[in-house]
Amino acid sequence: MDRDTARTLFEQHLASFVDQGRTWLLAGTRGIDEWAMEWLLERSEVCWAVVPHTRFDQPKSIQSRLEQADRVVELQLPGRKSARTFRNRYMVDLCGIVIGFRSGKGTGTQAILKYALRNQREVHAIPVLTTTDDEQGPADGELARGWPR
Repeated sequence: MDRDTARTLFEQHLASFVDQGRTWLLAGTRGIDEWAMEWLLERSEVCWAVVPHTRFDQPKSIQSRLEQADRVVELQLPGRKSARTFRNRYMVDLCGIVIGFRSGKGTGTQAILKYALRNQREVHAIPVLTTTDDEQGPADGELARGWPR
């Protein structure tokens, strides 16, 4: 998804959550996370980036954005693929509300939203249609119904 589309989605789905003294936890990755942080910081929201390793292990293109975060939580996990999953669960465990923008590609966002539901968090699963997505997939329908409870 491009930056302008992301910002439009934030206006539609996040604007009602700002100005309430929240601390926003973001994964600190390229794309939707960096644009969300940019959008939130423009609104003087408190943003923490949570990275699975260290800030310096993140792509160079995101490191300047991490410097703008109010705090960077460096989990310093081993360099395994499961580190991202652990980071995501760590974030959910700290949150009362989980918001996920889901394109239907890959399973990471779907998995973490299900984890959040199982752990009785308030979940907002925002479907993001791309040019190849014509309709909501079955997994999105499950999340929309609050599955699994």
